[in-house]
Amino acid sequence: MLVSGGIRCFDLTPMADESHLDAKNFVANDVYNCAFCKRRRVTFTQAGHFQFEWTRDKPCHIWLLRCNSCQMTSLHLSFNDISNSEWKFQKGIDLDANIFYSVPTSVFVLDSRIPNILRDLIGEAEGCLKMNFLTGASACTRKAIYELTLHEKAEGDNYDEQIKSLKSKHPEIPSELFDVLAHIKDMTSDKVHEQSWDKWDSKHLTLFIQTLKTILQELYVIPKERDQRTQEIRGLLQGVREKQKKSETDSSA
Repeated sequence: MLVSGGIRCFDLTPMADESHLDAKNFVANDVYNCAFCKRRRVTFTQAGHFQFEWTRDKPCHIWLLRCNSCQMTSLHLSFNDISNSEWKFQKGIDLDANIFYSVPTSVFVLDSRIPNILRDLIGEAEGCLKMNFLTGASACTRKAIYELTLHEKAEGDNYDEQIKSLKSKHPEIPSELFDVLAHIKDMTSDKVHEQSWDKWDSKHLTLFIQTLKTILQELYVIPKERDQRTQEIRGLLQGVREKQKKSETDSSA
């Protein structure tokens, strides 16, 4: 609120959209989305900082962070020393870009309404990808796609037919998303097992993981949010009707 010439004025400048921060692990140098208590934008206290040798020439830093809400402590690894002289995180640092592994992993990247097995597999795939463990990331991504076809009861005797089945069952989802998955090579309809297949490079993995996450959002989150908003409108409409009915009754009495 602004005061000008004794007249109160309200600042109607639109606020910046910061909703993207809800999908990050770290919001600021002392604020994060806690993977334990699932609170967003809660402050944390640095409970410890250690260093060990990842290789002969590559040090790694360990950070122990305690949530100021649930008091649980999480572990985070970084190849960069991103602390200041007081051993706290430097301000203005993108902690998500510098920390390559966290335990537990963030639960905010995927909505809780998505089946747990899919969330776990994608979270593991992304963790492997951040550490450049491409074989593990490839296997988890394949397994996540396979579990999706099972959960959605996709029809077909092979991978191509199952993806086409998903595409036909969900015409409300942009078809190009399923087309990306349909073009994945060396996928089978069996669970991931030890057989000869090439690991995907980081660019392909990023494409497949992000596509899969978008499909899951369209399948399990957006419809429920739409239903919730519809129920809210119905509740408001019911309230208006009851008030109108009561008014008509009182006026006729």
